[in-house]
Amino acid sequence: MKQFLVVLFSLISTLSFSQEFEVTPNGIKDKLNPNNNFLVIEVENISANKLYENALKFVIETYKNPEFVIKGKIENEYLRFVTKNNPFSFYNKIGRMTANINYSIELRFKDGKVRYEIIELNMPVAEPRNLTFKGSIWSGYPIFNDKGEIRLLEAKEKLEGSLNEQVILLKKFLVFTSFSKPSTL
Repeated sequence: MKQFLVVLFSLISTLSFSQEFEVTPNGIKDKLNPNNNFLVIEVENISANKLYENALKFVIETYKNPEFVIKGKIENEYLRFVTKNNPFSFYNKIGRMTANINYSIELRFKDGKVRYEIIELNMPVAEPRNLTFKGSIWSGYPIFNDKGEIRLLEAKEKLEGSLNEQVILLKKFLVFTSFSKPSTL
């Protein structure tokens, strides 16, 4: 019972005060600290070693071919992997468009913390044009215009939801895996 309460409290505190990404004209930023293009996931009372092990387990259990998605690792310090989120649709003046999201996630580990950063983001819509953060309609499908005003609100909201869903999945895995007991057969 005591272990259950520890897990429940850790999960509630981790998810309640969770940080989220926000899509801005300047790219993906921490919603609570717009100067950062990364999130810090706080997971109290878990060592960097255990967080690294759990993140590696997350990739191995989540991806069909983990050996192809892991692009770099330093034991107990760093893990980089590529991912694809489910495509999402949004309306543009032309009509309904579908965007794919392909990116790399870089994780850095310290006791009680994981730095989560999205790098190498690619959002193809219709070749050769991509969903972009800011710009002219002649350069792709910008979410914001050159002045930083929102153009594609639906695309912004769906992109944020997709990226933040991945963060939540990792957080849950880190917390539950840290407190679960190994099964005995």
